[in-house]
Amino acid sequence: MKLAEGRTRRLTLRAGLVLASAIVVGWLWGWLAALVVAIVVGVVDTVYRWRRHEAVRTWRKGAIGERRTARMLRPLGRRGYTVLHDRALPSGRANVDHLVIGTTGVFVVDSKNWHRGKRLVRRGRSVRVGGASGAQIVRSVVYEAGRVSETLTRSLGRPVTVIPVVAVHGADMPLVRVAKASGVPLLRASQVRGWITSQPTKLSTAEVAEVTATATRLLPPYIT
Repeated sequence: MKLAEGRTRRLTLRAGLVLASAIVVGWLWGWLAALVVAIVVGVVDTVYRWRRHEAVRTWRKGAIGERRTARMLRPLGRRGYTVLHDRALPSGRANVDHLVIGTTGVFVVDSKNWHRGKRLVRRGRSVRVGGASGAQIVRSVVYEAGRVSETLTRSLGRPVTVIPVVAVHGADMPLVRVAKASGVPLLRASQVRGWITSQPTKLSTAEVAEVTATATRLLPPYIT
């Protein structure tokens, strides 16, 4: 019912916009110009609303993936890790889906919620997911990890390595070996927690506390 009501409301608004435009143009330049303008306005409005709808649908799908990853990472807290979700970078509009800090290091985890028909294919050292190359897929998380590393390094006065990881929901992923694109692991979301804890120890408990406090202060919750 709500879906039908929303569609009716959109069609009514579109019809009103087209009619108003046609009346104004017809009064100024005649019926032929009014007809052309009505068609153009209708097409432009349709395209605009479709794009906005697709953007909202994509955002909602991504948000679902982020919530699922957050639930899977939650048990890390019992092992002394800190997991910060949806954090803003110091500048720009990019945000970090999940920032994990523990004795095995600092990790930026990017959630991908793909449909089940999408398949990860590995050919030699290259990886493709659907029509996109692995390098395209990991570009944003590599950038985010680099910015987080720069921010923490500058504040703490010593190098802080931040490891990018991609957590994949939905897609057909290989069961053996870790697929990597540009050196970034692409893992089933359910594997990410175990993969993080299996890494060698890099930070002491005191260093974990210091990095956590700094990250919490300099990377606040992202506000749209």
